Parts: sequence; structure tokens; C-alpha cells
Amino acid sequence: MPEFNSVPFDEVPQPHEEDTYTIEEEQSVFLTRNEALFLDDSFTLMIEQEIEDLRIKAMRPVQMTAALAVPMELMAKVGKAVLYTTNPNTLNKDYEVIFDLSELLMIREVASSYIKIGEEPVGYNLKRKVCAVLYAEELKQDETDELAAHLLKDMDVSLFLTKVEHGSDKQNPDS
Repeated sequence: MPEFNSVPFDEVPQPHEEDTYTIEEEQSVFLTRNEALFLDDSFTLMIEQEIEDLRIKAMRPVQMTAALAVPMELMAKVGKAVLYTTNPNTLNKDYEVIFDLSELLMIREVASSYIKIGEEPVGYNLKRKVCAVLYAEELKQDETDELAAHLLKDMDVSLFLTKVEHGSDKQNPDS
């Protein structure tokens, strides 16, 4: 397993083939004005130093005001959401943003569930939106598997498998 420092920020380790976790390449999330502003306040631009120290740095120190250094592409997406949701012509409308997996994971990292702006639980809402995109399919499959296991718990499925394996599900000409 590579160390954290050896994995570039724009590459997210892919799940193993046997893992059930999958996600489409990009997913749509609608942001409110407060969510867009919160993300914009939480992010700082990730830069790469040109000197002999080639580590990735943030434009401003990563603190409570800027919790995570992110790539320019994510800053631009959030910036567009801020501009759209604060425009007087679109003031009460949410802005649709298409995020990739690494961007969703970055948002998940800064979306503390206790963060509120006014009465809006911005951190909670963001965390729910991101987790729904990331894990809803897997949760649905788990629930389906659990229901199937519950329904089949008293059945002897080996009898059904034996009949199918031996072709006994075909019509018997004597019957």
C-alpha cells in the first residue's frame, strides 16, 4: 500500500475488484447559497512549490477558516456556485455542480455535521448529500441482501440448487 504522500491529490485509489463499492465518474449535487459559501470559506487553493521542496502547499495556512487545500478545478466549481446563488436574479435557487469522486471526498472532509449558518444545518446537509451520492447504492444493496437472507432463512436452498444442477426442472414426459 503506498504511503499517503506518494499518492497525487488528483488520483484516488480505486476499490479492489471484489469490493462492492462503486460510483459513477461524476455525480451531480445541488448546493444552496449557504452551502456554497461554507465550502468557499472552507477551501484554500492547493499550489505546488517550484523550489527544491516539491510538496504541495496551500495558498493560505490551513486553519479553521480554510480547512482543506483543494485543486483549482474544485475552487472554480464552488466559486460558480457562490456567484450563482448570491446573484439577485437567482437568489433562492440551488446551483447544480458536477463533482468527481475525489471532490466529493474533499467536501465530506470539511462538512462537519454541527456547522450551521443561521438556522440552516449546512454541514449536516452537505454530509447527507455527499454520503447519499457515495453510499446510497451500496446501502440499498445491503438492505436488499438482508431482506433476501431474512426471506430465505428457513428455506433449504440446497434442494433447489440440486434440482437445477441435474436438470430436474425440465418437464417429465411421464407426468
